[in-house]
Amino acid sequence: MNKLTTGEMAGTALFALILALLAYRIIRGMPKMAGDITAFRKRTLVWTQVALVLTVLQLNFKAGDWRFGIILGLIVLFTGSIWLSARRYDNARQTQSAADQQENNKE
Repeated sequence: MNKLTTGEMAGTALFALILALLAYRIIRGMPKMAGDITAFRKRTLVWTQVALVLTVLQLNFKAGDWRFGIILGLIVLFTGSIWLSARRYDNARQTQSAADQQENNKE
C-alpha cells in the first residue's frame, strides 16, 4: 500500500482548502444569481455523479493507491455541497414565490 508523503499531504490539504473557499464563495453568491437556478442545480448534479463514478472506478482499478482517489473524493464533496445548497435555495425560492402568489390572490 502506498503511503502519502508529506508533500502530497500538504498538496492535498491545500487543494481541499481551495475547494472549500470556492464552495463558500459560490454558495454565498447564490442569492445574487439572476434567473432560474434549476439549470445550475442540474449541472452540479451531473458533475457530482461524474466525479463519484470516477472515484469509484479509481478505487476499484488502483487498489491500494489512494492518492488520486482522495482528490476525486474532494471533488465529489465540493460539487455535492454546491448541488445541495442550490437545491435548498431553489426549493426555498419556489416556496416563497408560491406564498407570494397566494398572498396576492387574497388581496
